[in-house]
Amino acid sequence: MKISVLGLGHMGTAIATHLIGEGHQVTVWNRTPSRATPFIGRAILAADPAEAVASADLVIVSTLDNSAARDILVSASAAVLGSLVVNLSSDTPASARALCRWGHEHGVRYLAGVMVTPSTIVGQSGSSMLVAGDEADLDAALPVLAAIAPDVAVLGSRHELPASFDTALLGVFWTTLAAWAHGTAMAKAHGIDGRSIAAQMAAMVRLAADVGPGFARDADSGTYPAETSTIMSAVTTMQHVIAASMDAGVDPSLPAAVTALFEHAASGHEAESPSRVTEAM
Repeated sequence: MKISVLGLGHMGTAIATHLIGEGHQVTVWNRTPSRATPFIGRAILAADPAEAVASADLVIVSTLDNSAARDILVSASAAVLGSLVVNLSSDTPASARALCRWGHEHGVRYLAGVMVTPSTIVGQSGSSMLVAGDEADLDAALPVLAAIAPDVAVLGSRHELPASFDTALLGVFWTTLAAWAHGTAMAKAHGIDGRSIAAQMAAMVRLAADVGPGFARDADSGTYPAETSTIMSAVTTMQHVIAASMDAGVDPSLPAAVTALFEHAASGHEAESPSRVTEAM
């Protein structure tokens, strides 16, 4: 299959490299031409997006966000008409809907997707992708998408759903790492090496992963039974974390923000579960 990859950041480069290894005829393009230099002799280097799109059976776009993706597709002009485009750029659900609408208005066979695992494991077991779009277009693209990410999940026809999943998952990922950084700073403030407490923090993350599905269950049902603890116990614990942070000279902004959410959710519901914090979001 003739495949064009537009955007050669870490993810686009990994995708193009893997597809070349799979035996596909790959065309690459990047706004900064030097990013395409490593593909000389291995892929076709297009002079512009229109040239890249015109010869492709499948176009994969991997850019910083949907604004950049749209600029690239607009610059491809009439060449994009009828093209099968898979946009793997991360952004908001609203921007995903808007770009899908633009694509349909301009005769583009458009699929929206996101990679939810790092570029370093593209094509390997564990590489994961979320994708949505029209069934016929999904059927045409899936063999290639499954080669890029063996764990590819089709979310149906609503183009915003991959971005909805992605932003939810990234929120969990980065707030977890921010909490890890705060815990490390607390440890170091008391002369504890960050690496020596890492195993215990990892255990806390695993515990949170075990508790999390219960939060989801309660949010879906709209009921918050205090089976093991109350939301006020969470408030008290987080107030201790704020005080300890200030005593240690560690920025308390993160625990303070979390505490404010729990306090808001607890008002009038002090005997309910900590999962009630969902109501404060």
